Amino acid sequence: MQSNPHLILDQESVAESHGVTFHLNPAMKHPENPVMLPGEPHQWDSLCVSWPGTVLYSPGDRKFRCWYTGLDVMQTPDRTWHCGYAESGGGVHWTKPNVGQVELFGKPTNWIKPDWNTNLLSLVFENPLPDAPPSQRFGGYWGESRATDAKVDFKQTLFCKSLAWSPDGKIWTRAGTAYGEMVRAPFLDVSQLLYDPDDPDPSYRWKAYGQLFKPRPDGSGWPGVRNIALAHGVDPMHLKEPPLDDFDARIIFAPEKGIDEEIHFAAVQKIGATYLMLFESDRFSQNPLHGDLRLAVSKDGRHFRRIHPRTPLVATGPKGRWDENLLVTNSAGWQEVGDEIWIHYFGCPRMYQHWPAQYAVNPERRGCFFAPVYLGLATLPRDRFAFATGEGALTTQPLEMGDAGFWLNAEGESLSVAALDASRKPMALGTLGGERRQTVYRKVLWKNTPPRGKCRLQIKLKAGDKLFSVLC
Repeated sequence: MQSNPHLILDQESVAESHGVTFHLNPAMKHPENPVMLPGEPHQWDSLCVSWPGTVLYSPGDRKFRCWYTGLDVMQTPDRTWHCGYAESGGGVHWTKPNVGQVELFGKPTNWIKPDWNTNLLSLVFENPLPDAPPSQRFGGYWGESRATDAKVDFKQTLFCKSLAWSPDGKIWTRAGTAYGEMVRAPFLDVSQLLYDPDDPDPSYRWKAYGQLFKPRPDGSGWPGVRNIALAHGVDPMHLKEPPLDDFDARIIFAPEKGIDEEIHFAAVQKIGATYLMLFESDRFSQNPLHGDLRLAVSKDGRHFRRIHPRTPLVATGPKGRWDENLLVTNSAGWQEVGDEIWIHYFGCPRMYQHWPAQYAVNPERRGCFFAPVYLGLATLPRDRFAFATGEGALTTQPLEMGDAGFWLNAEGESLSVAALDASRKPMALGTLGGERRQTVYRKVLWKNTPPRGKCRLQIKLKAGDKLFSVLC
């Protein structure tokens, strides 16, 4: 029984409203945070478990997998990040298994080392295609770079993303270059991939989101300001985008003056017909710098607007805590686990500052090379990203009622529902019954003949009632 949720996010997500107010529903941080810590001083990831990283949950084998970036606290010999792999049965307590690829001080590690020249694992996705061979269960984009001359001028270095496949997330086989090569400023640093089979344009069935530097007008702070851009393709091997010199056409989400200075990382998922973006809202010039996780929404996955722009979905921690200073989303954004949304994120304490290089007192000593980074977890009940609350009423956009009927994701016992016809006149009245789906949804029981086909719902709320979403 397939149903689509319609999220009640803000005033723009409904046809009209009277008396009700709209609020973000902040995620609840797990009491055992941080859920994964850096290794011990003798281990390769002793300084941080950091971004770019991905957390995926596979319902089939009930396993969480995490791919993260680590750094040795000794920072020898060349301050190089490497990729690590971890597993968890419950998403809270993690193990770092021996993957049999690298030993350090004669001990096995969870360090993943591919057999080609690469620097970072940007993202991992579980192959959604039903006919995918076992050898391609997991796909990943790996970052690669090469200098164009012997002087290794970073401004002239060419960057690309290669696609690789893996049967288990540990052993990877390079398939080829999916995006690039180009210099840093026009290069889209892809950090998330969304499979969208229902997009009417086949060339947008695979959407790749990432940060794109737009040069500042005065040329300062090379390579510029981070924005979010989109590349797309008919498959994950062939990504394309608008002309490289047209930055405005390439950017789909930008910093907003007075709220953030740059958008570092973002991840997009689709809920029903809604594209929801979890993004990192950064104030890099502050001392200490500050960044939290916020939401934006889109109808087509190409044009996004902010939801409750000044309210974080996952806020930084209080003074002295491990996530006081900067939060970074993992490349999957969140996972649906049972009847909840699980958001794994990376967090940094107060000592993490003067980053990135453009804002550092000395680029060689910028904070990201020295400060610890941890993995945390925050959760929400399913589809409860935001809500409307009474006392008042709202009217939804037209919704298609299927055989399963209408269901409300709501709190409170006094909500009432009217199905409106094309002329906005009530044609059926309903209340919430006791039957539930996915724990949070309750079925609407109609007092007379149930509506059929497409209609609008007028939902009345009293004081204390909350409406998060509608399922139909």
